[in-house]
Amino acid sequence: MDTIEDYRTKLKQIADYAFGHGMEAIGIEQFKEGPPNTWSKEIQTKFFNACNDGFKIAQNLLIEEIKKYQTLLREANASLKEFRRQRDKTKEQETKIKIKIIEQRLHNFSHIADGIAWQLIGGQIHIARRFHIQEKSAKFLDSSNLEHALQVAEQINKTPSDFALISDLTSFVQIGDLLVRHGKVFGIMELKEGKVNDLIADFFKETEKTTEPITDDSLKEKFDETTIKQIKRVQRQQERAIRAVDVINNDKGIDPVSGGNITVSTPSVNTETYHEELRKLYEDLKEKIWAYTVVDTCVHIGMYRDKGIVMAGFAIEQILKEQTENYIIIDWLSITSNLSEPLFGKPFPPDFIIDILTGQVKVIIGINADALIDTFNFFGLKARWLTEKETAKRKQTAVREGFVVINKKGIVVTLPSEKEVTIFGGILSKILYDSIKPSCVALSILSIDNDDTKPEGENTNEK
Repeated sequence: MDTIEDYRTKLKQIADYAFGHGMEAIGIEQFKEGPPNTWSKEIQTKFFNACNDGFKIAQNLLIEEIKKYQTLLREANASLKEFRRQRDKTKEQETKIKIKIIEQRLHNFSHIADGIAWQLIGGQIHIARRFHIQEKSAKFLDSSNLEHALQVAEQINKTPSDFALISDLTSFVQIGDLLVRHGKVFGIMELKEGKVNDLIADFFKETEKTTEPITDDSLKEKFDETTIKQIKRVQRQQERAIRAVDVINNDKGIDPVSGGNITVSTPSVNTETYHEELRKLYEDLKEKIWAYTVVDTCVHIGMYRDKGIVMAGFAIEQILKEQTENYIIIDWLSITSNLSEPLFGKPFPPDFIIDILTGQVKVIIGINADALIDTFNFFGLKARWLTEKETAKRKQTAVREGFVVINKKGIVVTLPSEKEVTIFGGILSKILYDSIKPSCVALSILSIDNDDTKPEGENTNEK
């Protein structure tokens, strides 16, 4: 396994290709003249083609590194089983630590791929959510149809203005094998190989020529049970892809996960983040080993380096415990396995991002849930704790996962129209991972008072 120094160098190299290649092609001075839509057509084309070129180089490097570390993970898991069989506690513990390091490095590589996907979709969280169907499964590249996906991607990527991203490299794109951008149009490609898949493809081509519905009886006349299961799986994949692309390109359609109608509205509230507070803390670390601040009276942030990192495990939690028993606390490195704006989508210095991913800087963020409720109430939302009984009932009827429960109680807010909105993880994720101020989140929830089209748990402006 690479040393931390070698790993950091590789991570930065890939990130520079993915997120700095376009800027390098036209020069930083060009950005001082205005945003890309104000540039000449020639400069725009040069920039976006260079971005795509960087994506393509980064993708090939990611494939190489992810395959290498997945092989190391397999070997480490096999060793762990053997040490457990031998009851060698010392080597068992050493191997567990090694596995944890390998898994985090894999998360970090996927986080770069997430950053690429984030750029392709224009940083729109509602699109990212359509791609994520809440499946929990490890994706080993050598056991997937990587070679076929890579062949198709390389063919698409021969066109300078197009780019195809292999979905299995990311942590959140769970629909389709390739995420393809052709100009400003998005597409999702499903790739199938083998005789059975060819048979299924021919079957779907035939069904497109007729208006007859596909029934279990009609399938049993032609196929065995195994093939029928495969047909139904392919059918579900196709429906999800069609629904996702519909929402992406039209801002409305059917949600691929819940099946409910969804209309994505542009928020009427300007998004306010606490990015500047995070940058200030990072600057403070140049002279200190820890720094601390509070945002909107309820978000507590601690940042640590070197010897100060030992404080990360208890400092923020101790502050919150003294204020309330109702709190949430996270290590910000967990952003690499969370459906949110990637670190590479934030306006931070590259070294800050690499420092976080390699553990040289630790960021801990906590929310005082009682103070959050007070903040919501201050801005016009009637927020309250649900009882344990109410919480249990709402969990049973929730369409999506992620219903927020703290000490067996959920949180609900009532809008001026008397419509109730249950707090789901997506709302807290905006605060914890997207760095949006709680006051802005409150105003955003208020702005959806007349919007009844979103499924439960999505009742916020998403763009």
